[in-house]
Amino acid sequence: MSGHDSKYFSTTKKGEIPELKEELNSQYKDKRKDAVKKVIAAMTVGKDVSSLFTDVVNCMQTENLELKKLVYLYLINYAKSQPDLAILAVNTFVKDSQDPNPLIRALAVRTMGCIRVDKITEYLCDPLQRCLKDDDPYVRKTAAICVAKLYDINAELVEDRGFLDALKDLISDNNPMVVANAVAALAEIQENSSRPIFEITSHTLSKLLTALNECTE
Repeated sequence: MSGHDSKYFSTTKKGEIPELKEELNSQYKDKRKDAVKKVIAAMTVGKDVSSLFTDVVNCMQTENLELKKLVYLYLINYAKSQPDLAILAVNTFVKDSQDPNPLIRALAVRTMGCIRVDKITEYLCDPLQRCLKDDDPYVRKTAAICVAKLYDINAELVEDRGFLDALKDLISDNNPMVVANAVAALAEIQENSSRPIFEITSHTLSKLLTALNECTE
């Protein structure tokens, strides 16, 4: 952590929460970003900043990737204890999963996959299906791992919505990193399943060898 960021870890002052609330709702972007950093710093050292949930969620609607990551981090931490409030973030997640920036699309799907709240899981399916077929390989490889996370939360949903077939299709992807993540996701799902999910046939093996051949690492 840089010296510049260490200021966010200053001791809690009396009345800090109302101050942070005010800063999170500031009309100035920099002030809002600094406030979110202070909230994350407080959360990191174990302080309860859950009362600021709505204010932090309101900061999600930003083009700033760093700020978005911080808000998403906060959401992952508190969504379980505040599931009804977490639903407020769903529209932004869905919107972000269609953002022109592939990093934001991937971040949205990854974060939704990390929020283990049933109500959010239902909303994850459509964005995830889109991201598995995304034009950008970074988004596809992130979506592949997200399927394994979703299987851990709700296996039936993954099977009903055809996500296992979508993962198997990614084994034929033209990007070796996407293939690697699809295989890793299927292997993880297989570990958590009592029935055969992923069997390596000669056809699959040939695809894997082609992908390995293209890998640089």
